[in-house]
Formats: sequence, C-alpha cells, structure tokens
Amino acid sequence: MAKAVGLSRKIKLQWLNKAVDFLGEGLTEDEYKEKMNEYLSFEIKSPTVLRKTREILMHVWFYDDNPDITDLRRDAAELIGRCPDYDAAIHWCMLMAVYPVFADICKIMGRIAEFNDIITLSMLKRKLYDEWGERSTLCHSADKIIATVKELGAIRAVKPGSYAVIRRRVNVPEAVAFMLRAAMKTDGGSYYSFMDLNSFDALYPFEYTVSGETLMSDGHFVITSFGGEMSAALRSC
Repeated sequence: MAKAVGLSRKIKLQWLNKAVDFLGEGLTEDEYKEKMNEYLSFEIKSPTVLRKTREILMHVWFYDDNPDITDLRRDAAELIGRCPDYDAAIHWCMLMAVYPVFADICKIMGRIAEFNDIITLSMLKRKLYDEWGERSTLCHSADKIIATVKELGAIRAVKPGSYAVIRRRVNVPEAVAFMLRAAMKTDGGSYYSFMDLNSFDALYPFEYTVSGETLMSDGHFVITSFGGEMSAALRSC
C-alpha cells in the first residue's frame, strides 16, 4: 500500500507559532478551528486552501489522533515558551513526527547536503520517487514542503529549483535533547551511538553538540555501553 502524503500546503513559521499560542487558551476543537480560520483568513483567501492549511496545523499541534506524539507535543509547546529562539527547530521536529513525508524529504536533503553545496529540486524529487513512488500528489507535496523548509529558514533559493542550506546553531542542551528525542522517535531505531546522534540526516540544517550529561539528565534516554562505546536509546514509557 502506498504511503499517505498528507502535507500538501506551505506552512509558515508564524502560523505554527500561532497554533501553539492558541493551545494555551484552553479552546474546544470548534473554538480552536474558528480562531485559526480567522487568523489564517488574513493571508489565505481560498476556503479550500485555508481548510487544508488549518488541518495540517491542527494535526501537528491540536488533534489527539496520534498518541505516540502526545508527550512530545506537550514538551515541545513548553520548550517553545522557554526557548523561543529555537522555535523553528522545535516545529521542524514536530512536523517530522507527524508527517513521514516531511521527515523523509528532510533526510534526503540532509544526504544531498553532505556532499553538495546546492540542493536541486530535480535531484530531491528523483530520490524521493525512488522511496515513495512517482505520484502527482507527492510531486505537489514536495514543492510545498520545500517552500515550508524555506519558510523555516533552513534553505535559500540561489536560482529557480536550486537551494543553498542555511546552517543554524542550537546551543541550549534542553533543545538539543528534544531534537534528538524527536529524531530517534521518527527514525525508529533502537540504540544510537553518540556519532549517530550527531549526524541525523533529517536534522541537517541544525548544528549541535551531544553530551552524555545532557542525555542522562533529561530522563527520556537510557545510556548504555556496547563494546566500550556509549550508546543511547529512548526510555520506554
């Protein structure tokens, strides 16, 4: 069965931040939708585009239809409140956790960026089709995800269809721990060496340093040793 795409609209950083702001108001689902519709209507005039955009934002930040991300979402919202300078990185991780297509495109971009200064849309789509199959919905979604990545400040256009990566340093250990937790949950592996933790392809725009002290003090990780090499895993709930 073909994997569902789901993420079909460009999403802006300010929209994601507003979605988090509304969480703090204790709104019902209908109230949340109404406030989000009102907010988005200043920039989006098409009712169909507005609805699709609102639903993406609500799947990331409101709906409880994915119990695997409930704790992650709660901690992400709290972290944005404490570390607003890293809002783009936190939203990035939530988009990865909710939309596999976003995570996979970010992984592909990370692999390309490791060996090339420029990421081209044609190269990205070719590798994406190898993994997902060539579908018109996927082609459309890829364009919107690239636009979202650009809105999150991770790339800049150098010419049509070509993008340069913008690296961003994350210095707060709490934010680094959250990013690793989201990346490990999305990746689905069991144990990761510290070298692996420093090189998640999906986190390619973000530069960070992993320390054992940070992971041990976080509480979501288990640190162990295999063959004398330190490894980390997510703690079971």
